Amino acid sequence: MTKSNSRPEQHYSSQVVEDDDDVIDLRAIFGTLWRGKWIIFVCALIGAVMGYLSASQIEPRYRATAKLLIGIPTADVLQNQGVMVQANFGDTTLPTHSEILRSTKLIERVIDNLDLSNHPEYRPRAKEEIETHWWQWRPSMPLAVTEWMMDVGLKAPPGPPLPADEIERRRHLALISRVESGISLAPVPESRVISVSFTSGNPRLSAMVANEITEQYLVDQLEGKLETTRSAATWLTDRVEQLKNRVQEAESAVEDARARLSTDTGQSVEVTQQQLQALNASLAVTRNELSAKEAQFQRLSQAVAEGRDLGALTEFRSSPIVAGFRAEESDLMANLTTLRSTVPEGHPAIARVQAQIEEVQRNIRAEADRIIQSIEVDIEAMRATAQTLSMEVRELEDKAAEQARSEVQIRQLEREAEASRVLYENLLSRLQETAAEESLQTVDARVLSPAEVPLGPLTTAAKRTQMLSLIVGLMAGVGIVFLLDRLNNTFRSPQQLEQMVGQNVLATIPLAGNRMKRHDVISLLREKPNSSLAESIRNLRTSILFSNVDKPPKVIMFTSSVPREGKSTTSMLMALTSRQMGKSAIIVDCDLRMPALSKVLNIKDDEHGLLSVIDGTATLEEAVYKEPNTGLHVLMTKSSERNANINAADVLSSHRFEHLVKHLSQSYDLVVLDTPPTLVVTDSRIVASMADAIVFAVRWDSTPRAAVMEGVRELTSLDIKLTGVVMTMVNETKAARYSYDGYGYYKGRYRDYYET
Repeated sequence: MTKSNSRPEQHYSSQVVEDDDDVIDLRAIFGTLWRGKWIIFVCALIGAVMGYLSASQIEPRYRATAKLLIGIPTADVLQNQGVMVQANFGDTTLPTHSEILRSTKLIERVIDNLDLSNHPEYRPRAKEEIETHWWQWRPSMPLAVTEWMMDVGLKAPPGPPLPADEIERRRHLALISRVESGISLAPVPESRVISVSFTSGNPRLSAMVANEITEQYLVDQLEGKLETTRSAATWLTDRVEQLKNRVQEAESAVEDARARLSTDTGQSVEVTQQQLQALNASLAVTRNELSAKEAQFQRLSQAVAEGRDLGALTEFRSSPIVAGFRAEESDLMANLTTLRSTVPEGHPAIARVQAQIEEVQRNIRAEADRIIQSIEVDIEAMRATAQTLSMEVRELEDKAAEQARSEVQIRQLEREAEASRVLYENLLSRLQETAAEESLQTVDARVLSPAEVPLGPLTTAAKRTQMLSLIVGLMAGVGIVFLLDRLNNTFRSPQQLEQMVGQNVLATIPLAGNRMKRHDVISLLREKPNSSLAESIRNLRTSILFSNVDKPPKVIMFTSSVPREGKSTTSMLMALTSRQMGKSAIIVDCDLRMPALSKVLNIKDDEHGLLSVIDGTATLEEAVYKEPNTGLHVLMTKSSERNANINAADVLSSHRFEHLVKHLSQSYDLVVLDTPPTLVVTDSRIVASMADAIVFAVRWDSTPRAAVMEGVRELTSLDIKLTGVVMTMVNETKAARYSYDGYGYYKGRYRDYYET
């Protein structure tokens, strides 16, 4: 018995599953569908028939369509840019108008105008006349059962009856819902056109409703605009009236402020400003004259004080009195000069003239003093006048400042009044324009083409029903095919067997015939040495011998998980093939409970066999059967030599049997041990320790996966290493459909090559 050094089965299987999750084998999927093509075809046919029957029961429906253009240019004579104005048409206009066309308000108007509540198609039916759909059917229970369920709380008691107005409201809502369900809107791509369609069981009704929807839409748009205009006009009227009162109040406030200002100050601001300007001018003149008089006074006083010639000064020279005195002085000076030329100095006449001259000079100085005094008096008067004017100017300035403060308030009131007046005038103008617009309102949409009475019913519903039924049938067929494929619990390909079991597949043995007996299979191998079966057996023999190149196995054990796996037939074919290749071979039937080799060779069961050799009642040469055609030696277990008191496990675990196997391995080139299934008895596990190679047989598309996994686990749990598994009784034609690559696929595809 050899030790097992293979990787753990669970790790191998998990790695395979992980790899399978990452790869989708489309060819395998198509192959699965192709294998179940008849199931898919039958399901599709059933779906098509049901669809046809369902479509034949559909009530004919008629659809009428009207086309509506949204956003046309409208006339606006109030604009300065032109008469025609393009309507504002944004990206959200069509969805918005679609919602308007589906609005409850518009549908109610259509129902009222066409009196749809009394139309036969929409007239509410009595409760007993309402057809209940099959999916809405509920079995009626006896009254006693219903009462009992209400008593125990399993069923709620019926509620109070609805009032008449509530029933009517619900009927009205149901009618709106039915009409809305018949409306279909389809915006025409790259345009502002909406197709408004209505579907019903009456062709004329469909056309009437479609046209009424478009008509009510236009009416609703016009009424909406008129309502908006009227609302704006009403608001403007109220606002204009308010502004009118506000303007009057503001203007009255300005006038009242001006009146209070006039009353408080006694004069207007303008008069005060004029007076202030006049006083300022007078004050300036007075101050200028005062300055001139003071300068004149200083100059004259200084001249008199210095004794200068008063005639040199313009003020004195222009005085008539001074001029008279100066003329008199000139005459006296002339007389004095004349006297001095005629009389001597000291003459009383000269003295008298000189005295007269001095008197004149004193008079001149006295007159100059009077002139200076008069100037001084004028200066004092001017100073008093300037002071008086200054006081008056300050008073007027205070009054002007007070009036200015009052004027600021007045100007604020004037600005408020002006702002109210401007707003009032603007709103008044807008009110007049709005009143004019009310008579010029038009809708920005029009009907391109009204709905016509449809000539025939729609076939879309019937076709849709048939198509959906066909699709459902196809999907059901595909689902059944994949479900059956998933429910399959067997092995259909060598790759699948290797991945799940974790053992190498040594070969696949084809099915020789559907109803061929086992001895006929043996005859087929002899008669057709080049057949696919013979080639598969030779491939199995080669795989087993090359499993250990250094020490080719001589004792080969065949087993399986459950009976009827083709194990005995495969082991017999293996031995026959070795014999045909010139090697000495013997096959030993180790199934002491249900021997099968005698049935395979179709020979009598009354001669000596394996048990006779073990108990010593017969020699090996007497018990071995020699197949006459091939010379194969067979050591069978005969039914005649079996005893109920014999334990098969004790026999196979005995030293005699072990010595027999060793003796056979020394006498023959190949010893084949045909053992019973591992899940039925423990014999195979006992014999496994004596074999050089262990081959596990799995029947194609028959043995349950769990049985195979459990059978392999039973053997490997004793630290026994399997040489590999062989897939038996493979239907190569069908197997080629389950595998798209590998030996099984090409072997099934080119099976005619072996027969040739």
